[in-house]
Formats: sequence, structure tokens, C-alpha cells
Amino acid sequence: MAPPGNHHRYYPEVKSPLRRQVHAPSPVRKFGLSCPRQVVSGNAVGVLLTSDCNSLERKKLDLPLDYRTEVIDVDEVDYVEVISDDDEVEIVENEVESEKEVSLDDVNPKNGSFMVVDEEAVTDDVCSFEAYRKALKSAENRTSKLKARGFGDFLRERCRGLLRSLRSFFRQDEEPVQDVRSEPFQPLSKEELTAVKDAFSANFHNILVTHENSNIDITVEKLRCLKPGQWLNDEVINLYLVLLKEREAREPKKFLKCHFFNTFFFTKLVNSATGYNYNAVRRWTSMKKLGYHLIDCDKIFIPIHMNIHWTLAVISIKERKFQYLDSYKGREPRILDALGRYFVDEVRDKNEVDVDVSQWRQEFVQDLPEQSNGFDCGMFMLKYMDFYSRGLDLCFTEEHMAYFRVRTAKEILQLRAE
Repeated sequence: MAPPGNHHRYYPEVKSPLRRQVHAPSPVRKFGLSCPRQVVSGNAVGVLLTSDCNSLERKKLDLPLDYRTEVIDVDEVDYVEVISDDDEVEIVENEVESEKEVSLDDVNPKNGSFMVVDEEAVTDDVCSFEAYRKALKSAENRTSKLKARGFGDFLRERCRGLLRSLRSFFRQDEEPVQDVRSEPFQPLSKEELTAVKDAFSANFHNILVTHENSNIDITVEKLRCLKPGQWLNDEVINLYLVLLKEREAREPKKFLKCHFFNTFFFTKLVNSATGYNYNAVRRWTSMKKLGYHLIDCDKIFIPIHMNIHWTLAVISIKERKFQYLDSYKGREPRILDALGRYFVDEVRDKNEVDVDVSQWRQEFVQDLPEQSNGFDCGMFMLKYMDFYSRGLDLCFTEEHMAYFRVRTAKEILQLRAE
């Protein structure tokens, strides 16, 4: 078939085993100006004709209505014309230019049209497409990393669960861990209750137990102070404080490091006749006798006997404060002043260190269990020390006093505080 007109050139013969349609969009000129056209080489057309027609068909559906597409059946004509709105016919020459090929990278992402880009002039569309592709790739990388991290967290959690299961499996024969707050209220067995009852009813002068290290003997007469309605005596209080210290030595990780002065300490330190006298108690806390310095303790407990009433003073070293606990909520600042002076003298004498306690707080504890009778003050004082040495709050009431009396008698008879 002869080409129309002498000014047209022949296309190279295209041989294709399949019939394909080529969509050649041509943009409509705007503002009365024709859109610039670029001449596509024969090699580029060959690549174009052999591209995937299904892919081109999908791109056609995405084109705006402003672009018109003319379908050319390649097998029926020997040449291809690209027709624009200005009725000018552009003839594609069969020249072999520099090795440029049209690929999917040359697709305008806005309208799907093909663009042949020179190496020296890169259009804005191609630049934006390249930026979009890089951003997409970066997002895919981040997504994969997040997925990988999520899988790692999931795997670690599964491993922790497996370890917990194995730990519980191997510990299933061990004794269950007991709640620390419930330990001071453990019920007594029938045998223990019977032993206490028998001790209370035994011969008045019988020696029930002797603590060799403290050289304290507990007779039936002295133990009976733990019966309901009785005042506690010095022997029972001092032996119980020794047992609290031995309990701490058995389980140092479970209890605070404390020092328990006996009931005679404060009357030696502060005498009504001579006043404050550190030398009277200086040897009570030697390293040879105690095996530790008071400054290394968490708390120091000092029982205070006020004629017919027991109270408690505490030096809380870690918390840097002096506390006074009275089951009647009384206040005695002079006692805390004397203890502050004692602590300074003690640390200077034993550790050769000057401690400034002027900024330490004096606290008269008000949020504490109170007594409403005239005989449980000694029991309240013992339980203040017991709970504080456990690191617990004072979570008991006057209703527990009957139980605490029997329990204290049981612990004294066994020479072991629980």
C-alpha cells in the first residue's frame, strides 16, 4: 500500500505474530497553543509495540477525558501516524538514534502518557515520579522493619511465657510464698494454744524458759503478765526484743536491720537526777559487743517507760527522722531531743564522724493503732516494733491484742519469734 503524499516516509516493516492495539494518547493544546511534540525513534516504537497490551489497556482507563486516544491496527497498515488537534501529521523516521528505550519509568504518573526524556533535560513529571518511587520504597522498608520488630516482641513474649510455665512446673512441689502482711496474724494451732494455757496454770515459781545469751529467766509468774488485762513487765519485754533481733539474724533479707535497746537504756541515758549522760551508756554499743555500728542500721528502737505507761521512740536513720509512738497519742519532744543528742555523740565516738541532725524531722506519729483501756500499752509498744522491723505499716487494731498476747507467750516459750 502506497503512503499518502510524497512528504511522508515509510516506517520499517513491523512483523508481529499477534494482533495488538497500540494506544497513542495525544494531549489537547491549551490556551490556543499546541503542546510540544517529540519525535520517537524507530527503536522506541518497536519497544512500544512489543509492550504488554493489557498494561496499556489498564492505563487507558485511568486517562482524563481531555486526552483522546486513536487505536491503530498494526497489521492493517504499514505505517503509524500520531494525530494531534492541529491536524498536523508527524511522521516517525526510521532512524537509529542514541540507544534510548521507552520503559515503564517513562510513564507520566498523572495521565499515563509516554515521554521520551533527554539525558540533559529531565522533566518535572519524571522527577516527581522518581521521588514517589523512592518514598514508596522507603515506606516499604519501614513497614518491613516494624513487622520484624513486632514479630520479635511477640517471640520474646512467648519465650517469657514458656519460662514462666517451666518455672511454675519445677516449683510446683515447693511451699507457696506466704503473704508478708498476713504473717503477723497466723492462727495458732491447738497444740500451741494448749501449751500456753498449761504454762499460765503451772506452779507460780516454776522457770519455764531461760535465754542463755541474755541471761533472762522467765517464770510462770512473769509469763502471766501476758494474760488479758495485765501489765507487761521488763523481763518479758526485753526477752521478746532479743527474739526479734535473732529473727532478723536468721533472715536478714526479710527483715530490716534494726537495733533494739532494752527497757533500761533510756533511764540510764536520761536520769531524773543527773540529766543527760552519754557516758552511762557508752559501752552498750561497742563493736565487740554488737558486731555492727548503730549508724549502719535502718531503725533503732528505744522503749520508754513513763511511770505506768509504755511508749516507743524510733531513730529512723534511712529516713532521717526521729519518731515517737504513743498508743494514747501523747507527745514528748524532750525524749526526741535527748535521742538526737545521743545519736550525734554515738556516731562521733564509734565512727569518728560528725552528724548534723538539725535538719532531721521529729514526728509524733498520729496515724497508729490506739488503745482505749488502761493495760495494753506494753503490747501496743511490742507490736509497733514488730511491724516496723518487718517493713510493714501498723495495720492492726486493739481487737488483735488478745491474739497478740497469746502469740507472744507462745514465742517466748519456744524462744523463737516468727
